[in-house]
Amino acid sequence: MEDDAQVPPPQPANTVPTNTVNEDGVLVGAETNKACPICQAMLSDATIENRSLRYCTKCRGMLVLLFNFLPLVEYMRTIWRSTGASIQPRDNADADRHLTCPLCLRTMTSYPYGGPGNVNLDSCEPCAVLWLDRNELRRIVLAPDHSSLYSKGDYGSGPKH
Repeated sequence: MEDDAQVPPPQPANTVPTNTVNEDGVLVGAETNKACPICQAMLSDATIENRSLRYCTKCRGMLVLLFNFLPLVEYMRTIWRSTGASIQPRDNADADRHLTCPLCLRTMTSYPYGGPGNVNLDSCEPCAVLWLDRNELRRIVLAPDHSSLYSKGDYGSGPKH
């Protein structure tokens, strides 16, 4: 008789097995009772290199504590290398959206991120969290020059000559 102890139990459809790091570098844990502000699926507890966050397995967005954000970006820069490719222009389609914070249910503030990556972020100041859409962390981390990439003329670039 074969040893069945080595065969993992089948996973229900639409779940991510625990203890597996996905293509975003996220180790997904148990589902929470907090809804994703984008697709309304339940967020899961998760980590990236032992930094806690909430992750949506459906739309792949993430809710990150403000005090974890910069250390996470700095760490990810040590393991994800920039390809030197130019960063895509900011897509302002989400600039004026009004997401609901999954923690307190207040409206989050949307604004262009002042660092590299050319992305718009959503934050809830009372909860001290940031919402990152799919690939926004990657765009910030892999930005080639690690400086602001505002388009010329955007956000007070000075007098035009």
